[in-house]
Amino acid sequence: MAGTLFWIDAIQVFIGAEDHPPPHVHAVHSGEGWMARFRFSFLSDVTGLYRFRRRGRKPTTATLNRMAEAIEASLPACRETWWATHGSRHEVGLINRRVETRGHRGRRRVSGEGGAQTQQGGGWHRVSRLRPGQR
Repeated sequence: MAGTLFWIDAIQVFIGAEDHPPPHVHAVHSGEGWMARFRFSFLSDVTGLYRFRRRGRKPTTATLNRMAEAIEASLPACRETWWATHGSRHEVGLINRRVETRGHRGRRRVSGEGGAQTQQGGGWHRVSRLRPGQR
């Protein structure tokens, strides 16, 4: 484990030290016996349930929604911890993947093979590697 990002009641949220792309956090409730992974992005503020596993009780939808909201509110810390742990090794998980998001002021961002492209003022700009805070 790379380190605990935060706790919500008895639910620990962390990034695994030996993890893999796409960027995600683990939310574990040991007492109820479940673990959920939530994906996040370096390109947008979108988060979402990625995988789920349980051995005991199943969490409620309200609990999972509360976790997603807390992760979204903590995105800077999630991104920073993921990058510090995995960034140079996995290139944030965007290599050879197509990702399209709507960014600030409706700008369209597309990532694909060879890096990311952003559309600004009718033209495409190519970015070979994305780093936290880079546009």
